[in-house]
Amino acid sequence: MSERIKNFDKTDFKIIKELSKDARMPAAKIAANTGINERTIRRRLNHLVDSGAVRITTIVAPDMFGYHSIADINLKVDPEVYDSFVEDCKNNPNVCYIASGWGKANLAIETRFLNNEEMYDFINATLPQIEGVEVVNFFIIPKIIYNIDEWLPVESDFKD
Repeated sequence: MSERIKNFDKTDFKIIKELSKDARMPAAKIAANTGINERTIRRRLNHLVDSGAVRITTIVAPDMFGYHSIADINLKVDPEVYDSFVEDCKNNPNVCYIASGWGKANLAIETRFLNNEEMYDFINATLPQIEGVEVVNFFIIPKIIYNIDEWLPVESDFKD
């Protein structure tokens, strides 16, 4: 079992919890909400971002743009085409997540489409035509219940 890395403390945890409520929250408001000095908040926030522990980014809601058809697709991709296929996926506006894996499938992608017909064509026509790429299985996702942008580490992940 992996050991938890505790490079961050309870002050960092408080800052992260406040940012999870509103990533645009000013340091002054975080300071007021937590009772921590504003200068400390700024310094710690810079450290969290610079270390890569936190990314301040925009999260787009695909459904607000009409992308309601979602599929998670597990693929077996031959080593000879793996890197180029991954690059193609990165450049495909319908692919929003790519992860390598172990087992029968060695690549997982999450896709979003404007409608089921586009999704069907991608899974059943586009992917099978690509040399060295095999669809192992796929899951149509009618509803996302909990997403990565809602996840937070637990307080015990932070040292006192």
